[in-house]
Amino acid sequence: MSKRLLITGAGGFLGSRLSEYFRNREGYECVAVGHRELDIEDSLIVSAFMQGVRPDVVFHCAGISDTAVCEREPEMSHKINVKGTFNMAKACRDTGSKMIFMSSDQIYGATHGAEPHREGSERRPDTVYGRDKLRAEEAVLTYLKDGVALRLSWMYDYPSKGRIGGRDFLHQLVGALAGRQPLILPVHDYRGITYVWEVVRRMEAVLELPGGVYNMGSGNELSTYDTGQMFLEVIDGSAEAAKLVKRDEQRFAAWPRNLNMNTEKLESYGVMLPDTRKGIKLCCSDYGIIAAGNEGNAGRDSEQ
Repeated sequence: MSKRLLITGAGGFLGSRLSEYFRNREGYECVAVGHRELDIEDSLIVSAFMQGVRPDVVFHCAGISDTAVCEREPEMSHKINVKGTFNMAKACRDTGSKMIFMSSDQIYGATHGAEPHREGSERRPDTVYGRDKLRAEEAVLTYLKDGVALRLSWMYDYPSKGRIGGRDFLHQLVGALAGRQPLILPVHDYRGITYVWEVVRRMEAVLELPGGVYNMGSGNELSTYDTGQMFLEVIDGSAEAAKLVKRDEQRFAAWPRNLNMNTEKLESYGVMLPDTRKGIKLCCSDYGIIAAGNEGNAGRDSEQ
């Protein structure tokens, strides 16, 4: 018997890829909706829709992920990122559906220390987006004993026709490389940067997780500046390309940002992701990108 999945935010970066993946997998019936098909701000519409679909599992990807937009329009962020999630969680409780909520590493915010954050670490979100994601997490876990909140890191994909892109990390770097224009990245910023398909491919395993909060993302010891240089070296195969990345010494200088996450809890359930360096090589392998000097590193098997 097929498992019925509902994917919200199917017009977005992660939701569209989850829809693509599960529609091509046996054993799943996938219902994918964007904001035009389902207004998550309206509790009555959400309730009626959920009663009609009655999914086994909801992947709740809908939301505003642009942190700048959230800062400019905090009321809209609250309505969609908090109230919308609250409405979905309540409807999941009423239909007996399991909910997998896409949270963010930004809930950790301006915390001290250089160690990767554990799920129980101090949470001090310093952005509207981070605070709203934390409130949304609390709503999910309050309403649903088996609800799962995934604290995801910044994700990327290689720009490709027919897939939703945006301003993710790799899109910015490829744009800089194509135009030979410099890209300025902070040296005081540390975070995991994750190949999105490595997250998508592990969502079948995530379906089996017991309720709770889980960090999910690639480990990364490099600063965002150093990560940008490393990505361009892997993609282009030359140290010259890496010089397109310029140092931003000012941003986060007063309080270096650490959004790295410890993923041991997730790994204890057999769900493991490659680190950021391996992730970009896997991305290149998936898209057939073999830069000069990197031929020996190509191929998914060599990175497992």
